[in-house]
Amino acid sequence: MKLYRLSWMWVAILFCTLSFNACTDNADNPSKPEVPGSTDGFFTAEINKLIDANYSDVVANGYAKLIIPKTMYDENRFTFPTNATNDMKCMVDAGYKVYVNGGSVRDAILGKPSHDVDFSTNASIEQIIATVPKTWSFNAFRNIWVVKAYHDGDIETDIAPIFAIFPELAGKANVPMAKNPDSPYSDDLLEDTYSRDFTFNSLYYDYATGDVIDYHGGLRDLRDGVVNTVVDADLKVRTDPRAILRGLRFAAKYDFKVSDVFDKALKNHSEASLATLDSYNAVYNMQSGFDGGFALKYYDLLYYYKVTHFFWTSLKDRFDTSEYNDLVRGLLGELDRQGKADMALSLAAIFWPRFAGDIKAKDNPTADDVKAIWVTIDKENRANYKFDDKSYTYIPQFIQDVWYLQLQMADSANQTAEKVSEIRKAERFADALRLLKARAVLDTSLSSLVESWS
Repeated sequence: MKLYRLSWMWVAILFCTLSFNACTDNADNPSKPEVPGSTDGFFTAEINKLIDANYSDVVANGYAKLIIPKTMYDENRFTFPTNATNDMKCMVDAGYKVYVNGGSVRDAILGKPSHDVDFSTNASIEQIIATVPKTWSFNAFRNIWVVKAYHDGDIETDIAPIFAIFPELAGKANVPMAKNPDSPYSDDLLEDTYSRDFTFNSLYYDYATGDVIDYHGGLRDLRDGVVNTVVDADLKVRTDPRAILRGLRFAAKYDFKVSDVFDKALKNHSEASLATLDSYNAVYNMQSGFDGGFALKYYDLLYYYKVTHFFWTSLKDRFDTSEYNDLVRGLLGELDRQGKADMALSLAAIFWPRFAGDIKAKDNPTADDVKAIWVTIDKENRANYKFDDKSYTYIPQFIQDVWYLQLQMADSANQTAEKVSEIRKAERFADALRLLKARAVLDTSLSSLVESWS
């Protein structure tokens, strides 16, 4: 596990409460995902007719409930990891509702296997813990508690009571008032939808009946390839800066179009909203975009909406020059072609032209020279945004290591057997070689260097 992924461990250890195991584990089921179901098209002519007929009511009222029963599609499409299935069976057998939500439903409809399963229920935190084995509760945000079920060798399952409408949204821009404003939870699934960011993430799968439930035209947007917010786009962007990075990630990942209203909101409110984003969510959501194998598409969208200009002010004089953009886009595109590049390697490429220009002024550059250049870059980046050390320090060291290895690999003095062996043993050598290969695609004079190090 890389160092920068360790920040997620807070979820497993903060605010934990040991569970009471009322539903026993099924020892006969192996701890591995089930085989994905059919990937035949979900959007049949019959289903499309229902989606289109319902959408006018969504536009007119702000929401309109649409149910697609399992008799209308291949129910094998919705398959989940065995242990997540066991957790849901525990809840249903105990008489509770289970609604799979978020990415699991979205991806199943798109014909992709579900690995990370979350579900909502009409049970309380205490009832969930008393029903599902190996569960711990944690304070997810704003004193809203969620339960996590743990399984040896398998993916964890997040289980949450149905969320109530958040106070800052209630009664605004076609959002109803919460039935019980004094509670963070509700018994109405409609209220839960307003805690979701995009319409295709506010789809639900009723585990007991097999119904797919849609309140906000999420099926239509998923079918048509559109990124659309559940609540008014202006309101969403102004109150939830995470939606900026997440929305652009989904657009890049699925090659979706940003809706007209979301596009306008991003252009009008992104800079002010990003200034309120905490460093943990900034790093995590940016990382999710660059880790997916579509770094170039994600970068292009970040650039188009000037998110790059906000986070990386050290490059503000370079972003709009063709020399810089052609090089960075070429590097990211080649890294994508080689295979998934993570956020740190993507950032090493994004800042490479700046570094390459600065390092030229150094004779026989050392690791300290590389560090000094990064310190200058990082100081300029912080003009708009203040990252705390715990959430951000992993990136600079990685970048410095990769950059310094680029210099060492290009130095003819390092072609001795002893030095070559030393460089190859460096922790970041494989990443450095990937960046060198990407550079060689754009600069063929580096081809012999790549060949020697490969």
